[in-house]
Amino acid sequence: MAPGTLTLILPKKRGVDMNALERFENLLARIEYCITVPIFLIMLTVMILQVFFRYVLAMPLSWSEEMARYLFVACTFFGAAIATKEREHVEINITEVVIESWIKDRAKKIITAKVLNVIRDVVAIIFLLIATNETYKLMTDQLNMGQVSTAMEFPIWIVTCSMLIGFLLCMVHCVLLIILNLGNRGATGYEFLEEVKEECN
Repeated sequence: MAPGTLTLILPKKRGVDMNALERFENLLARIEYCITVPIFLIMLTVMILQVFFRYVLAMPLSWSEEMARYLFVACTFFGAAIATKEREHVEINITEVVIESWIKDRAKKIITAKVLNVIRDVVAIIFLLIATNETYKLMTDQLNMGQVSTAMEFPIWIVTCSMLIGFLLCMVHCVLLIILNLGNRGATGYEFLEEVKEECN
């Protein structure tokens, strides 16, 4: 560990195994990739078939557009979980500019960034809890009504379930990031915190 590096590491004696948490997060991300990539490839194949049958054979498929749309929904929400783990969601990261410009002391800079990350993750968790609750209500309504799609007669609740799972996975990643970031692990979203993480590990 480099001299002068501020360490905010949770004590191992209290049962917080950072290595185990990091392995679990990485395993979860691999599972998400294994689900998202095939869904994306199937969606891409369906869209290519749709164009081929419509414009080359002049025999449009009745189910292709609907299937591609539902696959896109699933791909989006599982992909959102991966983006949460890597802190790769689209954002205006003005906080890093402010911290770099206004705070010169390295220790204060690190503490400020960690606190802001915790606040950001807590706000995200609150939003995800609300979204999960509302999505669950929608899914149960669709299941009870037996709602199906027009072309394929596919149960709509399954599509909504992919949204629900995506929200839950995002929430799990947010909780893991809070713990891991306090132990200088996991994605941080700040370049100087990534440097601190490398120094500590």
